[in-house]
Parts: sequence; C-alpha cells; structure tokens
Amino acid sequence: LLMRNAIINVLGSQKKSNLTEGEENYHRVIDLAREGIAIHVDEKIVFVNRRLVEMLKYDDPDELIGKSISDLVDPFRRDISRQLEATMIADSDNLFSVEDVYERKNGQFLPVEVSAIPIRYQGSPAIQITARDISASKKNEAEIWEYQDMLKQSTSDLILAEEAQRRHLAIVLHDHLGQSLAMAKIKMAGLLRSVQDEALLEKLNAIQTDISDAVNQTRSITYELSPPVLHELGLIEALEWRLEKIKAESDIETSIKHNLENIKLRNEQEVILFRSVDEILKNVVKHAAATKVDITTEATRYSFSVSIQDNGKGFDTSILTPERRWRDSFGLFSIKERIEYLGGVLDIRSENGNGTLVILNIPVSMEGI
Repeated sequence: LLMRNAIINVLGSQKKSNLTEGEENYHRVIDLAREGIAIHVDEKIVFVNRRLVEMLKYDDPDELIGKSISDLVDPFRRDISRQLEATMIADSDNLFSVEDVYERKNGQFLPVEVSAIPIRYQGSPAIQITARDISASKKNEAEIWEYQDMLKQSTSDLILAEEAQRRHLAIVLHDHLGQSLAMAKIKMAGLLRSVQDEALLEKLNAIQTDISDAVNQTRSITYELSPPVLHELGLIEALEWRLEKIKAESDIETSIKHNLENIKLRNEQEVILFRSVDEILKNVVKHAAATKVDITTEATRYSFSVSIQDNGKGFDTSILTPERRWRDSFGLFSIKERIEYLGGVLDIRSENGNGTLVILNIPVSMEGI
C-alpha cells in the first residue's frame, strides 16, 4: 500500500504529454525490478519493464505496448482476465493477487502469480500489473503430486501383494497344518476306542481336546488371514461373514443391507474395501463401546458406497485435521489413502456421545444397474 501511494503521488499529477523527472525515475526503478511489471491504461499497455519482456520472450518492449493485458493471457482464460481488470478499476481500494497463465511470443505458456493495484497514470485510471514467474514452483508442485500418486500406487501394490501372501499362508495352513491336525484327530479318536486303561484314557482325552482346539484355531487363523468367502463369493458375502463373526464374539448386534445381489467389483476394489471396512469394524469393537453396528451398501451405475454406522460413544473429528492426523488417527488416514487411490472419498461423521458414521464411496462402472 505504501508503494501504491507513492506511485499515485508521483504519477497522479503528471502531464499527459511527456514524462516528468519523477516519472522517469519511477520507470528506471521498476525497469530493474525482479518481477515483470506493466502499466495498463484504457485497456492498453503503456509501459512494460525489462523483466516482463524477458519473461514473455519478446525482443523489444514496443512489441507489448498497445496490447491489452488480457492479450497476454492463455486464450482459455482471457474472459476471466477482462472481468478481473474491470473489477480492479471499479474497486480501486483493494489489492488483487491471482495465479494466471501468460502466453509467450513463441507460443509457450508461463504460469505466473499476478498482483494488480489500481493507480492513476498521467491523470487517468490505470492498473499496475506485477507478474512473478512461478514455473519452478509449479514444476515442483507437479513433481510432488506425481510422487504422491506413485506412493498411492505403491500402497495399493503392497496391499494386493500382502493379500496374495495372506492367501498363500492361508492355503498352506489349510492344506498342510490343518490336514495334519485333522488326521491326528481321527487317529486319536481311533486310539481312544481301543484304550481300556482309565488313567491313560484321561490323558489321551486331554490330548484330543488340545488337538481339537488346534484345529479350530488353525481354521480361525486361516479365515482371518484370507477369508475364502471374499475371493470365492465376493465383497457382500465377506462382509456378512465378518459381521456374523463380530456378533458371535461380542455383544454387538449387527446388520447389513444392500440393494444388489452378486455385486462383482475388481479384485483390488474388493480387497481394499474389505480391508478398510474390517479395520473400521475392529475400531468399533475395541474403542466405540457400541451395542449395534449396521452396514449399508449401495450401488449405482457409476458409484459404489459402503456405510458403517455404530451407536457408540463417537469421537471429536478434530483429530482428523492435518495437524493431528498422523499422531492420533493413522489407521483412518491409511484408509483414506487407499480409498483415494481408487478415486473415491472417505467421509467420517461423528461427535461425542452420538456414534459414528463412516462412508466409503468409490467410482465404478456397472452395466445393467
């Protein structure tokens, strides 16, 4: 603002015919500025500094004199640029700063941060445009986004690789350890029928019980590692199985509603959704103090959503802010990253004492829905 007032004081009283000594000094100062600067009067550029000429790859300032600032803007943004210019003239008390894209003489595009202040130039309303080259920061920003996309891809690859390893371990447990234990149980049953000694029979019965417990534990671990129902029947059936298990192991009532039978998503979609919902359900069991949890799935032609609603104690969603996300809610952050990899959205609604609603929504293409 001090700079703007100084400009107004220096330029406001100048004659239109020639530059005064003060105005010439002002031109010399801004001609050496590190940012590109132009003065715009009556929709035409009347002055540009050396830096702006260099930024736009012109050979001489005269090539820009007489043009409109909007002529320098990416053709797709010129209408917006003209509207902004009109707003600046009408609201002369405000300082405007926007990101824009200028077109160079050679046809290349240059991202710039543009600041504009309304001034008076030789007695007429004018706009001083200051443009800063932000191509380096935009390049860095693009690299960061690309790196983040690569991280998300790596996360998905890791999830699928982990799921493949889980299935392999589950098969090994079922086909080898599980079968060996089952055979041991059968042999022990035969042995028990032939033993007459009561003391020995008691010991063998204890061993039989241990074997039975090992069979059950192996079966449980196998299903926890990789539920066959997920890969053989699909997501809905796997969620039904998971809720039945929660109901059997806790006092939580469960239900599931869905509007389609035999929904078949891509493998990575089913795996990521199931693992995400499973993580949420584990949090409900451990932390929510809920007595009821309901799952609702809904499919349209273009989207698929899973909603998990509990009647537990809820929580303060401020822990989901970027400042606290890593410290207090990494599990939810991890789920968010997985869903965003699928192009979807994670929506969490909760407050203390009123339960929690978590919605996972991903884009899909389902013909015939």
